[in-house]
Amino acid sequence: MSNPRSGRLGSAAADLRAFGAAGMKEWRLLRRYPSLMFGFLFWPIVLPVAYVLQARGYAGDSTAALDAFAARTGTSQVAGFLFLGWAAYMWISMILWGPGTALRTEQVRGSLEALFMTPVSRLVILFGPLVSQVAWAVWMFAIVGTVLVVFFGVAIAPLEALRALGVIVVAVPALYGLGALFAAVVLRFGEVHALVQGVRGVFTVFCGMSFPIVLLPGWAHAVALALPPTYLIGDLRSVLLGSSALVGVLPDLAILLGLGAAISVLAVIAFLRTERYARRGGSLASY
Repeated sequence: MSNPRSGRLGSAAADLRAFGAAGMKEWRLLRRYPSLMFGFLFWPIVLPVAYVLQARGYAGDSTAALDAFAARTGTSQVAGFLFLGWAAYMWISMILWGPGTALRTEQVRGSLEALFMTPVSRLVILFGPLVSQVAWAVWMFAIVGTVLVVFFGVAIAPLEALRALGVIVVAVPALYGLGALFAAVVLRFGEVHALVQGVRGVFTVFCGMSFPIVLLPGWAHAVALALPPTYLIGDLRSVLLGSSALVGVLPDLAILLGLGAAISVLAVIAFLRTERYARRGGSLASY
């Protein structure tokens, strides 16, 4: 007579191996196209530089302008403020264009139906492509931090870097849950580019990537507080530029974890409903 407990443990171990295999597959795809790696290094640096130069051009040598900026943001580091905001933007873009479109990509390749026939948990299919992106996120923020220290004179101590890493780890469930939810929605409607641009536009407007959210009107500020990137960007700026301890941003981190749990549950529900819809309509194997 078989032991049900050993069967569950064996199934869990198999799913963990499947998660590892999914992450390795995505990693090999990234290695197959080196230009993608170049983009991960190029855009997080070049994109915010334009905003830094623009800010310096508008402010000139005005001390009053810098004081007003510091009063609204809590820091006088204009470059650090902008670089961290756009690094978060690049991370979100990586999630939306990568794991966020992974299921649709499998459908276009004609391999989605075969993927659904494998004896693995649906969680592996939904969240597996996200595994390899964690290392890229840490690498990208490390590059941004190095640029800030070397070229802009922003002082980042090892302890502050560890605090920032803690914020990134806490943000992983929320942002990757968002990517999984996006993947399910894209699979349902089959449209990629418009959805990616729309979501990125919403985050750019409301989450304070290039400006403090205190400038937003009341209703927009409320929207910003409901979006996970707002807390990621704000907490990274607090621990790296404002020398805040993790205890100081603990309420934000708790909200971020709560949003991550809620979004992940929504992603699973949306994925299961999309799967049922696709099976009834026979669209798993169609373009």
